[in-house]
This record gives sequence, structure tokens and C-alpha cells, in this order.
Amino acid sequence: MQLLKHFLCFSAWRVELIMILGYLDSNKKNIDVESQRQQILSYTSETGSEVDMFVQESEIKALRLSLKTNDHTVIFANIVALGASLFQIKESLLILAQLNLTVVLVKEGYVWRSKNLAEILSGLELAIDIRNSLSSIVTKKALADKKASGFSLGRKSRNKKRRLDDKSDEIIMRKLRGESNLEIARALGVAPTTLYGFYRQHPELKTRFAGGENA
Repeated sequence: MQLLKHFLCFSAWRVELIMILGYLDSNKKNIDVESQRQQILSYTSETGSEVDMFVQESEIKALRLSLKTNDHTVIFANIVALGASLFQIKESLLILAQLNLTVVLVKEGYVWRSKNLAEILSGLELAIDIRNSLSSIVTKKALADKKASGFSLGRKSRNKKRRLDDKSDEIIMRKLRGESNLEIARALGVAPTTLYGFYRQHPELKTRFAGGENA
């Protein structure tokens, strides 16, 4: 990798120091912060450069507040620091491009100059579009195949009250034996409220309970 150096940017109105920043991602999806720091320091040692300042954040957009000027170099331990998905990485690179930063990804071995970020963003957008299109087509095809084979689509609803439709005789028998509704519900594997709901749906059962309904 090309040696990173500090340098002064002169204009007619100001002298601006260009810094090398080490970005430490505190997001739990990444490796621990200290491991990131060591990877960044190993990289700068190998390249003969030096980190001017470490910045620890959980989101790239926080750099907008940390950096008051542009054109710096930011070193990341890995690409996960930019996001855990292609979409998040694209959003992070968009921010870094707007700040005109050079991006270094140590683990992946990438050095992206600010002028190259626009091309990388275009490539990511294309990759995201292709992935979404593939996912949509494959999913629709799989659903169509299942439907064609007679597979019932959609979430199956389980009405527990319907599970008692063929249990009327057993319920009557248990009531006649003196079992409580709680005991009957437990024996049938349903909640007491389900049993009460079944009673409401079948009021004729009450006339068949000898001695009335035990609680």
C-alpha cells in the first residue's frame, strides 16, 4: 500500500492540516474496540505512517460532528465498521465521500481515495439492485412452485376452539365424573379460556351436564 503521510494544504486564505484518523467502531456486531485499535496501529507501523487521533463511534454519520474539515484519511480495522449490510455500507461511503475522505480498510486491504468513492458507490448500488432483483424473482418463483404443487400459502391460523369440536363426549364424561373445568382443560391440552369459549359456542352442552357445571 502506498505510504500515507501528513501534509499541509495551502490556499490563499488558510493553512489546513490533513490528519490520519483511526476509526474505532463500538457497534456490537464488530470485533472489540481494542482489537480494532491494534489492527490499525499494526497497519500504520507497517506503512510508516502514524495515527494522529482515534475516534470511537457507533455510526459513521457521527464523523460529521467529529470532523470540522475535509480531506483527511480515515483508517478502519475492517469493512464491518462501515455497516453490517450492503445498504448500510453504501450509506456510510456516501457520507465519507461527502467529507472528501480517503478510506483505508485494513483487513480487506482496500485504500479508496475520495475521487474513487463515487465509482465504488455506483458499484454498490448496482450490486444492491441485482441482489434485490434476484431475491424477488427467486422468491416469487418458489412461491409459485409451491402453490402449483397444492401447498397452502400464508400463515396457518390455529383455532384451538376447533380442536375441541370432536371432544364434546369426552368433556361431558369428565364433567359427569366431577372434574373441574381447569382439570378438563389441562387434560385436553388447552387453556381454560379456550374451554369456556367452546362452552359459549355450544350452549347445548350445559343441558347435558348432570348436576350443572363444576368450576
